Amino acid sequence: LWFAPLTAAEIRPFISGSYGEIVDARGDSRFLLAFWSIDCPPCYTELEMLGKRMAKRPFDLILVSTDAPGAEAEVGRVLANFGLTDAENWIFAAPDQRLRFEVDRTWYGELPRSYLFGPQGRETVTGTLEAETLLRWLK
Repeated sequence: LWFAPLTAAEIRPFISGSYGEIVDARGDSRFLLAFWSIDCPPCYTELEMLGKRMAKRPFDLILVSTDAPGAEAEVGRVLANFGLTDAENWIFAAPDQRLRFEVDRTWYGELPRSYLFGPQGRETVTGTLEAETLLRWLK
């Protein structure tokens, strides 16, 4: 049997200013910004759920790996495994404390961490994003 190779994810460096770039580019649009790591078992549960949802009904999903530069290959493998190579993908490219502070001054690094943006503003979810929460937000 012949298997097509997995499509590689384009992974952009998340640097100071990237958060503002992501938010500004979308205006008042609905989008999900999710932070995760290859060393975070609950993140895999969330990535699996997000991959299944994207396969059924794509939406604007931005995934940011908080792993250090140099982990791009492993991050790409995880994204491919969950069918998330078509999402907008980023990886931290600077000390994570400064980048986290730019995103949310109350975020101390706990993962997974998701931000649901929409007409009502930004909703923060610490811990695994539940499918029910995602479905409610998508409606």
